[in-house]
Amino acid sequence: MARFNYSFKPTLVPTLAFLVVFPVLLSLGNWQLNRAEEKREIERGVAEAMAKPALLLNQANLDLLSQQVYRPVHLEGRFDAEHQYLWDNKTFKGKPGYQVLTPFRIEGTQKSVIVNRGWVPILGRRDEYPDISVSAEPIVIEGVIKMPSNAIQLAEPNSIESLSFPFVLQAFEPSVIAKQLDLDMLPIMVELSKDDPQGFVREWQPYYGKIGKHIGYAVQWFIMALIALFLYIKLNIRRQAH
Repeated sequence: MARFNYSFKPTLVPTLAFLVVFPVLLSLGNWQLNRAEEKREIERGVAEAMAKPALLLNQANLDLLSQQVYRPVHLEGRFDAEHQYLWDNKTFKGKPGYQVLTPFRIEGTQKSVIVNRGWVPILGRRDEYPDISVSAEPIVIEGVIKMPSNAIQLAEPNSIESLSFPFVLQAFEPSVIAKQLDLDMLPIMVELSKDDPQGFVREWQPYYGKIGKHIGYAVQWFIMALIALFLYIKLNIRRQAH
């Protein structure tokens, strides 16, 4: 009866391929784990910000607002009812529409901030807009500080004389709006509270870091690394008969 011995004798080409592929797969898995941890840190920061008491914007240090994203905010002032914007390509339950962006002049300061008053539907024609009128009387409002990012950048701003309001925007750029309206605009947005009667549809979405997606990708990369290790060992084991 034949007996066999097994020996591990790696050859050049599989070894070189393994030495390149295996570390890459491991590093990709670790990168996804690091991304998941980064998202956890962001989620913790968001939860902490949302749990803080409302920031009194009229009295706050306005230079530090970028550190207050997702924090509730309380502000006094008045809406600029004559110069409103419609943020295009926003959907609600599959229906196309806009989000209404209204400048808000902060009482006791020279600053203004854009308030997102919520979603309105397209009326069927691009040259017809829903009624987005709002009182310009002094008012107190509440909301949440946001700092939306844009995948696109707006062109150089037009002067206010060449604009027709409400003006349709493809991206949110406070600096562009500031130049158009000649205002000192804060680099944030306030999402108006759902309870405020000055708004429209407001089902604001919380921050989701998609941590599970990164964990899933990491597992895939680690499985591929194990497969590479298995194949490398299998291809380099030699059976010898006694």
